[in-house]
Amino acid sequence: MRRSDEAAYRAHLLRLDQQTRRGRFGHGVSDDFLSDYAARTIASEATLHGYFEDGLLRGVAELHPLGSMDVATAEAAFSVEPGWQGRGIGSMLMERILSTACARGISRVIVTCQASNRTMRRLATGFAAELEIIGDEVMGQMTTPRPTAFTYAREAIEEGYDFATALMDATWPMRPKSS
Repeated sequence: MRRSDEAAYRAHLLRLDQQTRRGRFGHGVSDDFLSDYAARTIASEATLHGYFEDGLLRGVAELHPLGSMDVATAEAAFSVEPGWQGRGIGSMLMERILSTACARGISRVIVTCQASNRTMRRLATGFAAELEIIGDEVMGQMTTPRPTAFTYAREAIEEGYDFATALMDATWPMRPKSS
């Protein structure tokens, strides 16, 4: 996703119901918080990948690099709108985030969720996350493989595909007006 997607990202976050907001942020959050969060995140060093359906952003994966640690580490976060959950969108976004992390030299990806968030826990364990329960939260850690030439080629192809798709969505269909 690019800076030009900020409005779509904000609209996506605002469509999340209270339960999904709690699952994503760990507690209930207001519309104002979500609007501010969208602006801050788009302007940050985070990498975002989105799932669009019929021109609307329905799911987002965020990869936030974490400060200077011994191992290059980033935190991943996910949001999928109610009605689109359970369709494999989270898995697709997780795969994309891990691929991006690998291509950027990030060797460890962390996800955090409430212990009651079974969906996120299942998603993380499906990608070989080591889960640790800390109070009422669960932290999962995933290690990415060392990047190869194929890793970089795949990332370039995916970025090119995303750009071409966005371009087509923005310009298609460009039909002449009938009189």
